[in-house]
Amino acid sequence: MPVINDPSVCAEIAALHDAYEAALAANDAEALVNFFWSSPHVVRFGVAEHLYGTEDISAYRQNHKLVFSNRKMIRRTIVAVGEETVSVMSEFSQTVFGQPRHSRQSQVWVRFPELGWKIIAAHVSNALVASPVSWDTYADQTSAAVGLPLAAAHRPGVAGNLSRMAAVAGPLLDFPLPDNPEPASIFTA
Repeated sequence: MPVINDPSVCAEIAALHDAYEAALAANDAEALVNFFWSSPHVVRFGVAEHLYGTEDISAYRQNHKLVFSNRKMIRRTIVAVGEETVSVMSEFSQTVFGQPRHSRQSQVWVRFPELGWKIIAAHVSNALVASPVSWDTYADQTSAAVGLPLAAAHRPGVAGNLSRMAAVAGPLLDFPLPDNPEPASIFTA
């Protein structure tokens, strides 16, 4: 059985993934293309594009304008299977065309003897708003969106308080208002 999550392999990939994210934020097309395996077999699915092979990825990067801002990583999970294959799954909060988005990115990295680590497959998508969102998830997303770190020890308390506030506010928000409400009287002294 291969070694799972060798710390040195995970650290190497975390550093490469951070460098990839920096290149993405800078819209450095050349650097981004160089992270990918140069092969007709490499695949990258984006939110609106399906790219097969290095030529497609390179052409996309050369013509792509940056459409996001305020990108913050919410969570990253690295799973190294042996010393040559790694899966990186990430969640981000970001603003796309002025709208807040919860986005996901998956990458499969392979270490080639002559090339080093390269991405052989990637997928990017916007998460659909699930209903209902758990208060834990809401706390994580809100924390990331406003740039306020949420310590793991405080997370259950924050989620519990959000749940209680929603329970208190629920009846008020559900109270039906008439179409033509009568304004309150104004008293002056």
